[in-house]
Amino acid sequence: MKFTKILNDQLDHCYAVMRLQAQGRDFLVVASEENQACNAYDLDNDFAKQTVWPDVGGTMTMVQIPGTLNFLATQKFYPGFNSAACRIVKETWNGNGWDQTIVGDFPYIHRFDIFEKADGTGLWYVGCSISNSKKDTDDWSDPGKIWVGEYDDEKEEVVNQRALDIRIEKNHGYKRMDGYSLITGVEGIFKLTWPVDGKDWQLEKLVDRETSDIFSADVNGDGKVEYLAIEGFHGPYLRMMDDQFQTLAKSDADTPFGHAIWGGKLGDREYFIFGWREGKQDLELITDDQLNAELIDQQVGPSNVLVYEKGGKQYLLSANREANQVAVYAIDPGN
Repeated sequence: MKFTKILNDQLDHCYAVMRLQAQGRDFLVVASEENQACNAYDLDNDFAKQTVWPDVGGTMTMVQIPGTLNFLATQKFYPGFNSAACRIVKETWNGNGWDQTIVGDFPYIHRFDIFEKADGTGLWYVGCSISNSKKDTDDWSDPGKIWVGEYDDEKEEVVNQRALDIRIEKNHGYKRMDGYSLITGVEGIFKLTWPVDGKDWQLEKLVDRETSDIFSADVNGDGKVEYLAIEGFHGPYLRMMDDQFQTLAKSDADTPFGHAIWGGKLGDREYFIFGWREGKQDLELITDDQLNAELIDQQVGPSNVLVYEKGGKQYLLSANREANQVAVYAIDPGN
């Protein structure tokens, strides 16, 4: 498999990534985690760049509002994890760019999501706070919460918000699945099942090991998903698990500040992509369930990645945070 860098743009401390496609338009959006810009790159116009916002930044998560070119994003998640002033904003497409409104203050919200209700009557909201309060950046004595509610797009606000009856320390990872979400922290991996048929939100612990982030893919081709987990807060371990969360392989402590993670189909089979932000700061393709890997790029320190398809070809977008570089790689799956 060959990865060829076709975009190399500078953005200080680039972090959050999103593909934004609707209404005949197609963009990649990348935002900084510092007091810097959020930029959009036009995929139908040779990556022509425009500024969504010029500063403020501190963006951990961006989520498209279904069927539109509008999206929600966190801002002010700084300094570090001591982010009491974190807020969510809405960016509304005006035909040429985006107009911003403030949805509200959401202290310490690191990951959040909105998705359509099963009955089509609106949008659910899930917000995961990395902590509930802090005396300083290194204070983890008041664990984070899982907030649930609804997002009212007409009012541009989250309504009926409440915290579930659980506290999760260093609540960092979130992955939307089919009808549920995976949420991770010091206490392990949790399954949050969404409300359906009058049932309330349901939370179940799946794994009792400190986990930073998680993704799924059928990397060994057995017809069942495997899970790749970054273990420990920001690493330094990787663990491969089967569909029952039984360990298939675990790495040595050689991936410090593990952060970027993705899984899915490249060419005719599925892979994982993983990157870490300290040490070698590599971006790698994980090719099997024993954590064997091929190098994509080195000394770039990626924060978040995604794979997208355009014109029948696949591409990898990577926010190479430690290199202050927004990168797009063309993917040649070979044979």
